[in-house]
Amino acid sequence: MKRIHILLAITFLLMLACKEEILGPAGDGNAPGAISNPQVTSLPGAAKITYTLPKDPNLLYVKAVYDINGTKMEERASYFNNNLTVQGFGDTRERDVVLYAVSRNEKESQPVSVRVKPLPPAIEDIFNSLVVINTFGGINVAYKNIHKAKVVIEVLLDSAGEWLSLDAEYTELEAGDFSVRGMPPVERTFGIFVRDRWNNHSDTLVTKKTPVPEELLSAPTYRRNAWPIPQRQPLPASGLPMVTPANLGSWPFDEMFNDVISSGDGFHTNERLDQPIWLPFDLGQTTKLSRFKIWQRQAGYIYDHGNPHRWELWGTNTPTDTSSWVLLGSYLMLKPSGGDAPVAQTSQDADVAAEGQEYDFLVTAPAVRYVAWKNIDSWANIGGEKGHFHLTEMKIWGQRQ
Repeated sequence: MKRIHILLAITFLLMLACKEEILGPAGDGNAPGAISNPQVTSLPGAAKITYTLPKDPNLLYVKAVYDINGTKMEERASYFNNNLTVQGFGDTRERDVVLYAVSRNEKESQPVSVRVKPLPPAIEDIFNSLVVINTFGGINVAYKNIHKAKVVIEVLLDSAGEWLSLDAEYTELEAGDFSVRGMPPVERTFGIFVRDRWNNHSDTLVTKKTPVPEELLSAPTYRRNAWPIPQRQPLPASGLPMVTPANLGSWPFDEMFNDVISSGDGFHTNERLDQPIWLPFDLGQTTKLSRFKIWQRQAGYIYDHGNPHRWELWGTNTPTDTSSWVLLGSYLMLKPSGGDAPVAQTSQDADVAAEGQEYDFLVTAPAVRYVAWKNIDSWANIGGEKGHFHLTEMKIWGQRQ
């Protein structure tokens, strides 16, 4: 028993020692020396500051303090680095940045003020690149973002002299475009501006556009094995000719256009087919296609099984001529919660699938009568050689020619 008491006492003393070591002051309690020899390199909406660190064993990091739109900002760099970048500036005005060397016990050195003059921010380059054109039911906005900055491109609508928010595109892509739809073919005044995560705003591009009329198309006709499908990559590993699949008897093609959205209704191909799977159909009339909306097979199947993951749409007016087929659009279904794994679906994933996912045809695509859905892979067979395809519902919009 005496031995146990001795061990407990030793353990208690060790715990006290550890606690005192953690809570005790770090270093000698003095503030470190200041940084020296600061050099500034101007960047778009930012500035890189290089400096000489003080030779002080207490040094932990260097801190830059500056102002962005009335908000105090801080940027830190550890003592392993001799530079840091301050960012978020919305113009090219000169402004002061104050740098401090900070010790392990959070003592600050004397401040060193540095004058910086940023280059024009990314939002200005993006704004200057904006191209707005009429499109079906609205407008299409194209942009270039050479710095791959995280920005929001906001679209406003003039309503009786008051700007109303119409849509917002969040992007960090190097280039892209998006459409705002759902408007009648009446001339409207739109405003487009770019905003970054520091709430810097570009100028507003004001333009008058008249949306192009579009209509919801009637159900197309499935044309299984009717035409030679263009043999374009990726092809099956075997290199054998493509065979358009038969559909499961209880999942006929026309149920993909019957306004019923459920797990037990829609179109379903046979399984273990060579990927990509080609699905050709006839619109019945030459049509300038604008957009389409799809609903995955629902509960228990979303982002899984035969729901499409990556696909293309091709079109032609002479389906017997293999070389006449043109690309109408390339698509990738993204899961809101991220990743390709069909597990751990979130409520947001389910909500998006239930609402349906809308995609645009290429604005430059010609009017066509015959369309082929090229299903490159489905969620359960991503990158695989074999797979299957199903959807519960699909709607297509365009303008009959």
